[in-house]
Amino acid sequence: MAQACRHRRTRLIAQDDATTYVECLDCGELFDTAELDEPPPPPADFEEDLSDA
Repeated sequence: MAQACRHRRTRLIAQDDATTYVECLDCGELFDTAELDEPPPPPADFEEDLSDA
């Protein structure tokens, strides 16, 4: 019997104030993070641009 994907590796697809949608990099499924057992890590916010380099 095939094992269900645990969606450990995801990438952010879309986000607003109420909902975050991600794609599983292993199985390709798109879903709302509310469907996950545990929330994904917050995206890293970068406060600098290339002019700071």
